[in-house]
Amino acid sequence: MIRPTFLGFETAKRGLTAAQKGIDIAGHNLTNWDSAGYTRQRVTQVAVAPDSYRSRLLGDRSGFAGQGVDVTGITQIRDTFLDKRYRDEASDLGYFNQASTILNDIQASINEYDPKNDSGLRGRFMALSDALQKFSLNAYSETHANIVATEFKNMTQMLWQLSGKLDSSREQQIYDTDVSVQEINKKLSQIAGLNHAIMEDAAISQKSDYFGPNELLDQRNLLLDELSQYVDISYTTMPDTTVTVKINGHVAVEGSKFDKMEMSVDEKTDVVGVRWISSNKSVNLSSGSLKANIDFLNGRGNTLVNQGETNKMGYFYYKDRLNYLAETVASVANRAIPLTDKDGNIVMKDGEIVYKKLLGGLSPNMGADGKYHVDDSIKITADNISISDEWNEDPSYVIFQRGEGDVPDNVGNYAQALMEAITEKQQIFGPENDRFTGSFLDYIKGYATTLAEDISFHENRETAVFSISSTLEDTRDGVSGVVVDEEVSNIMMYQKSLAAASRLMTVMDEALDLIINKMGLVGR
Repeated sequence: MIRPTFLGFETAKRGLTAAQKGIDIAGHNLTNWDSAGYTRQRVTQVAVAPDSYRSRLLGDRSGFAGQGVDVTGITQIRDTFLDKRYRDEASDLGYFNQASTILNDIQASINEYDPKNDSGLRGRFMALSDALQKFSLNAYSETHANIVATEFKNMTQMLWQLSGKLDSSREQQIYDTDVSVQEINKKLSQIAGLNHAIMEDAAISQKSDYFGPNELLDQRNLLLDELSQYVDISYTTMPDTTVTVKINGHVAVEGSKFDKMEMSVDEKTDVVGVRWISSNKSVNLSSGSLKANIDFLNGRGNTLVNQGETNKMGYFYYKDRLNYLAETVASVANRAIPLTDKDGNIVMKDGEIVYKKLLGGLSPNMGADGKYHVDDSIKITADNISISDEWNEDPSYVIFQRGEGDVPDNVGNYAQALMEAITEKQQIFGPENDRFTGSFLDYIKGYATTLAEDISFHENRETAVFSISSTLEDTRDGVSGVVVDEEVSNIMMYQKSLAAASRLMTVMDEALDLIINKMGLVGR
């Protein structure tokens, strides 16, 4: 069968088109090698098969052979399994990274335990112990009594300061959590918008397996990567090319629709919660930085009090440590120095000794005299502990009593007992289900050590997960990322193909010229 006259030109034209498109895509890859989320693209091409249906002799297709190459599309090179593995690890990495950040913030707020620096609460108790030791040897001295009062003031003010810093740190983390929730909502909205755009593009291109809106797909994949750092996600690519995104089983994105989250803080319990706006149900999470925020903002250890609290040792847990300390030191101080009447006799009530009130809870309301006073009805916490009004007005109030002619009378060695109670005696801190037994310095060292161990654990887990995540990212980049040397090699290959197709076009032109203008002229 005689070949079509211009078939060779069509073959050369297709070769030129394929080579030019190959150079275009290789150049596109090179210029986007460092673009965030970019996936390298490849030209998919196939040999054009002879079409026997256009021939009257169905069995003879030799005349139509050699039609060249056809570009079927531009595809991305991605591995969906690696994508899923990377996003799972990104979620775990987000959790441990945020947990480490929060715990380090708590440690910075508590300011313990630095062996080279005794400026924290430990230092205040050491200074108080030293003052009490000297006072126990001079229990009638107003000078030493004044020093003891000053050290007790310093200790209570340190508790105020640490508790305030802990509250400020938590408020900042609550703000950051709200920002994270808004960022998650933004990403869910963007994914839904890209779903809509990709679906429309797929409808136009008739859902070709070889060509799609690659740049839009890159944007959506990048958003899924970023979203996985905040929350644990699962996703499914639907037949219409959209992705359905679920957050721990809850459908967050479906087609062009998406759900939103909202953060709230309970006014009574101060518990932070995140809910879905569509159902008003709590957002349940298994990993991600948002879960770390919720876990440690509401973390109270094993002594859960309110709904929504977690068993992580977070802000509530360490706030309780300070409150237990304040309660215990007040209890010890308020049962140390007996109260005496005007005759010097110890006051008794119901057969028990009445002690001088040395520490109490400072009322948040200003008195009629324009000052704040200790209120016996207020529960003592780290936020309000203060020396009593009587002691504040008279530093010598801590002295048991004096005999006639200013002769010291330290019957019962009460100053000595107070010194021993603060310095070395075993005390019980906290309720029965969260109890610690030891001295005050042991107690401070105990919760500071617990915090340090918790930080070490989460930082080690972060390092381990980061190593796995980095390996997966490198492996994924090896599949989807742009390799500059490879793209340069592809450009050189397509350049040779272009030159060959150009040469074929020239040869076909010369052959056709010979056939048309010179064939059959001999002998005329």
